[in-house]
Amino acid sequence: MIKRLSSEVISKIASGQIASSPSNVLKELIENALDAKAREISIKIKDPFNFKVIDNGSGIPYKELPLTVERFTTSKIESLDDLLKINSYGFRGEALHAISQVSHLTIKSRFYRESTGGKLEVKAGKVLSTCPIPFSQGTSVSVNFLYFNVPVRKKSFNSREKQNMIKVIKTFALCRPDVTFKVNDTGYFATSLEERIKQLFGKEINFKKLSSDRFTILYSSESEEERKTISHIFVNRRPVFLPEIEKLLDELRIKNYILFIDVDPQEVDVNVTPTKDRVILKDNSIAEEIRKFLYPKTTLPAISVLRERKEINYETSIELLGTDGTVIIGYDREYYYFFDQHLIHERINYEELTNRLFSKEIPLQKLIPPLEIKASSEAKEKLRKFGIEFEQSGENLLVRAIPEILSIEDIKSIIDGVALESVAAVACRKAIKAGYRPVDFNDLKELFERYLKCQERETCPHGRPIYYRIKKTRIMRKLGRS
Repeated sequence: MIKRLSSEVISKIASGQIASSPSNVLKELIENALDAKAREISIKIKDPFNFKVIDNGSGIPYKELPLTVERFTTSKIESLDDLLKINSYGFRGEALHAISQVSHLTIKSRFYRESTGGKLEVKAGKVLSTCPIPFSQGTSVSVNFLYFNVPVRKKSFNSREKQNMIKVIKTFALCRPDVTFKVNDTGYFATSLEERIKQLFGKEINFKKLSSDRFTILYSSESEEERKTISHIFVNRRPVFLPEIEKLLDELRIKNYILFIDVDPQEVDVNVTPTKDRVILKDNSIAEEIRKFLYPKTTLPAISVLRERKEINYETSIELLGTDGTVIIGYDREYYYFFDQHLIHERINYEELTNRLFSKEIPLQKLIPPLEIKASSEAKEKLRKFGIEFEQSGENLLVRAIPEILSIEDIKSIIDGVALESVAAVACRKAIKAGYRPVDFNDLKELFERYLKCQERETCPHGRPIYYRIKKTRIMRKLGRS
């Protein structure tokens, strides 16, 4: 049932310009159709200012049709509690109101429990007519003469806007492969995610797939020269921008990806911007979880450097070929390996510095005033491990001195079990820079052997992958050799 939101709820809504572009108007209408449980959505686009969205969802009760174009009227939330656990795409009750202000809007609908449908016509926010009509179950929303009363805005859009609208449709078709989407003469019929990807991007797409309880990612990272053409992140099937996750994937050299993140609705704030394309994840550790999900510690085999060619054991050994000053190249029976020389040294420095911390070899610096943190037996154990001086103060701990290479921010990292940024920064500064080529090949082998003793050999302290490998057979095929 469509209701007017209370003033208390309205005051908490991130309100603003919704009908900012034809593609955003289309996005709002598709979201309404999905919220109505539509299994088929048909979009007919004449041009960016005249288009229609038809769905076979639950429909709108006839008596509630006029309410659809009133501001802050919705069937999706009622209270502040609902605002904290959004399960729908829309929830603000602003979209149709905003669209009706700048267009000729016609809504036809029949609620699934009613035998007769209804038609509502609105021009520039003024309701022209409401009448009953015969209509099949679902809703049809026609937007005509969009921005007819704001010509300056209309002139700001060019021929690319229709492409933007198609992109919006494909984005929703990607996150909802269970729904059939029809766009003019093109159909994307309900299917599996893998098949929907082929429908949208072509059969030559060859993504790897990894899944867990919280994440599903389909990605390609085969070539550093590969252009970034597909990059989508969905939180609870909502298309969003998450700059911190996008940055992480870029650091991991993953250029083309489709990432699904599933969290409890209470753990994500979607009430950030009017367009709902930016969200805040309340769990700050998700980026680190994704990093570990993509790069577990088990992919690099236990390997040893060859001192002489006769020592080759193809099952366990990587033979070094040399370095160009930035990349160390090696090979084994199946792969060619490309190691980032700077990151290898950075990882070595980080673990050696951490071991010095554990051995209490780093001088302490006093904190004035002391840092007060929540006490727990686990926190105490972790602080002791790093040689940090503290004392109990009621239910809290007073941290009085820390090793001089640490910062106050590192205390939280120690308790959370993540990399220490101050130590990582020191490790990076002390690492050999790109372009340095050891004069003696034995120096290179010694560096590599120190790296092989590290507990973590997959990533540097900042999370970047240390090496890339490619199958020999792939290189041979490129060279025309079997």
